[in-house]
Amino acid sequence: MYNNDYILNLLNIKDKNIYIYTSQLNERKIKGVNYQIIEGILTYIPEYCLVCGVMNYSHKDIIKWGFKRNCKIKIPNISNKKSLLILHKQRFYCKHCHNTFIAETNLVDKYKNISNNTELQIRMELMKKQSEKDIAERTGVSVSKIDRVLNQISSNTVLRHPTLPPSMNWDEFKATKDTKGKMAFMIVNNNSGNIFDIQDSRKSRDLEKYFRRYSRNERNKVKLISTDFYSGYIFLAKKLFKNADIVIDRFHIVVQAYVALNSTRVILCKKNNPNYNKLKYFWKLIVKNENDLSEEKNYSKHFHKEVSQKDIVTYLINTNPTLKATYECYQGIINSIKEKDFKKFNLIVKHQNNNLSFKMKQVLKLYNENIKYIENSFKYDINNGIIEGTNNLIKSIKRIAFGYRKYDHFIARVFLIKGIIKG
Repeated sequence: MYNNDYILNLLNIKDKNIYIYTSQLNERKIKGVNYQIIEGILTYIPEYCLVCGVMNYSHKDIIKWGFKRNCKIKIPNISNKKSLLILHKQRFYCKHCHNTFIAETNLVDKYKNISNNTELQIRMELMKKQSEKDIAERTGVSVSKIDRVLNQISSNTVLRHPTLPPSMNWDEFKATKDTKGKMAFMIVNNNSGNIFDIQDSRKSRDLEKYFRRYSRNERNKVKLISTDFYSGYIFLAKKLFKNADIVIDRFHIVVQAYVALNSTRVILCKKNNPNYNKLKYFWKLIVKNENDLSEEKNYSKHFHKEVSQKDIVTYLINTNPTLKATYECYQGIINSIKEKDFKKFNLIVKHQNNNLSFKMKQVLKLYNENIKYIENSFKYDINNGIIEGTNNLIKSIKRIAFGYRKYDHFIARVFLIKGIIKG
């Protein structure tokens, strides 16, 4: 009895009606797979007949009637080996209704051969960043089984929040083909740093319908909304959240100017340009903050002499007036943001140099159209760093799984890995 209890505890089996044959531990190949085989029996005295419900007081009511043999139950791996419990279940005969029934156990659900402990292990594995195929191989079940478990979990992934967070971050990411739109919409609670909700469309009419689930008083409690330059989000925020200050994320402000400067450099990278190789090789120095450029001189094979990073950038921007004007504008923008000097930023945006590239002029026009919301980014510390990190995690989950077909399964994995729902 002691040995039996020890083995049951080792296998994490709670049913004390299971008795293990300690001398029957062996390995067997089943369908080309090696299994660690553990054999045991399930028997007990039933309280009543499972067919007619009559109470069992003595052998005149219910008697044991042999065994249902070779019930193969998949249990969690033992020492990293796939394991099977071959359980012989007791059969009972009812003398009142003349029917037989089989002993039941909480180790495995009726009509199943995968133990509840194995299903729990699958759910725990789904909370890690790995593919379903890897989980199936690790737990010794089929990919279809993993898919069925995920299907059960995904049916409960609809989040119902009674209130909105006072500070929100909005962004989108590419979801699956069965969504309403190509992009899914994500809301992150800026205070907690976790996902508040995900919607399968970023279209204005769908988002308006979603946010109108909340009362006007509830929407009026929202104080800050951080987003990018997407006009649909800004329009929706102004329409539905009357008391909220809209903040354009500082990262997206810098990216616009960065892309404009780099595009200007790429246009000049032509084979007939004598500085083609220098513009191509030293592109990182051109987009680098001028205050971070080193003055230490080192030999450069492109200049055939010792030059510093500052010397290189000074030479390159002076080769073209458009590049120089765009570079100076870019440096002014990133330094004003770094110093949180909105007056300096506004001065750069309002007073444009005629030599600026077309791309940079477009960026400054975008800044002017959203200057009110950009000003808020100088006032408040809120930014989209949290949501961009979450977005990166979502892309990683999708990449590891080699993509998802079902939106519900994809979002369920995201919520499981982020700990929003429990397996």
